[in-house]
Amino acid sequence: MSFLGTFASSRRLSALLAAFAFIAAGCTQLTRYPYLTDATTTSATINFATNLGSPAPVVAYGRPSDGCGGRSMAATVTPITVGSTSEYQHKAVLNGLSAGISYCYRMSQSGVDLLGSDASPTFVAPPATGSSASFSFAVLGDWGAGTSDESNVLGRIASSPAKFVMTVGDNVYNSGTQTEYGDLSGGNVFAPNYWKPVGTTKPVYLAQGNHGFTQNLPYLQNWPEPTVSQASHGRLQQDSYCCIPTMAASHTYASAWYAFDWGSARFYVLEAAWSDSNGGYQGDFDAHWNGPVSGCAACGTELQWLQSDLAAHAGTSMKFAFFHYPLHSDSSSQPSDTYLDGSSALEGVLAHNGVRIVFNGHAHIYERNLPQIAGTPMVSYVTGGGSAALGSVHCSSFDAYAIGSSSACHAPVPTSTSQVFHYLLVTVNGKQVTVTPVNENGNTFDVKTYAFP
Repeated sequence: MSFLGTFASSRRLSALLAAFAFIAAGCTQLTRYPYLTDATTTSATINFATNLGSPAPVVAYGRPSDGCGGRSMAATVTPITVGSTSEYQHKAVLNGLSAGISYCYRMSQSGVDLLGSDASPTFVAPPATGSSASFSFAVLGDWGAGTSDESNVLGRIASSPAKFVMTVGDNVYNSGTQTEYGDLSGGNVFAPNYWKPVGTTKPVYLAQGNHGFTQNLPYLQNWPEPTVSQASHGRLQQDSYCCIPTMAASHTYASAWYAFDWGSARFYVLEAAWSDSNGGYQGDFDAHWNGPVSGCAACGTELQWLQSDLAAHAGTSMKFAFFHYPLHSDSSSQPSDTYLDGSSALEGVLAHNGVRIVFNGHAHIYERNLPQIAGTPMVSYVTGGGSAALGSVHCSSFDAYAIGSSSACHAPVPTSTSQVFHYLLVTVNGKQVTVTPVNENGNTFDVKTYAFP
């Protein structure tokens, strides 16, 4: 072939490649809007999904003053199926951050800016460990039900001063599938009017609940927290569980517990949840809180880890714990977990090691409880009003304030369910911690301030 023929052939090949690239670029679509997980003082993870698995998307990030550029990171790719549609879940770890500094980011794939005309999302890296700067965070439970109440509650969180979000489980209903999580075309979490306005700027750390406990792979895929879990020697992976009284055969479940620091406080994300069909409260106790089990390598490791980490951070005066099953609950359908209650059980381990406030879910109510471990000030909250169908409350000696559907204890009886669907805004200011429940209407109630040593 002559030089001119070779040149012409090369030109045709280049044109074809350019055309294919253009076609591919035109087909690139964002299917899950970006959201933050695994934020530390030096890194954060951006998660999103598209309809293409390759080429790998790229996340550019930097200071707003630098145009959100200067650094970039290629995203990893995990195939998922939402409904009958094949999609690709992506995550990119943004390294080299500085504590307390604002950053913004954009994503592209096949040369296409996935955010289009939308503004670049901005977030603030966590403050340095031990920092005395004040901050707020949101606590949310039993929420991914795909309702207008969920949209309203999440909208309140999005507009709040919360820097990050903690959940106490049941993050999607009913089974935890990718289809239930959904995407920008629908679903209970990633539809546009749910997690989108929150997740772009507020990192989230999620406890696991009984809903989604059996089908747990989407939980692990969608909410990665590898940096904080590894740094605290915690666990965030699938394990085989067996050999406990409530299970006749072994099952693969997600082990999900870790701790992290935000400023002056330490946060414990614990797994006190279990499969409803394999023991519920007792299954959780036997697998997590009752010591080692012969033949089950994972059993009992959470309790050992928790005791070790609490001892290693004995000098940290401000500690919070988050888990699903409630220590104390006025709900008849989701009552107190008596396996966790008492001085010698999980409640006592937390109270005797400096944890001052515990946040639980499972019961679809709001409840603040009085300290129950003698000689300690630890209180517990039930915040299960994120969006799932509400339950009613009855009155017990341990509750200080509780509201449910058309029912209350030591509180005004709600006249509408919109007064019960809620989240908690928790503000840390020096040695004071204020817990402010906020309902979906934006009204606050039962505001309480605690003094830490």
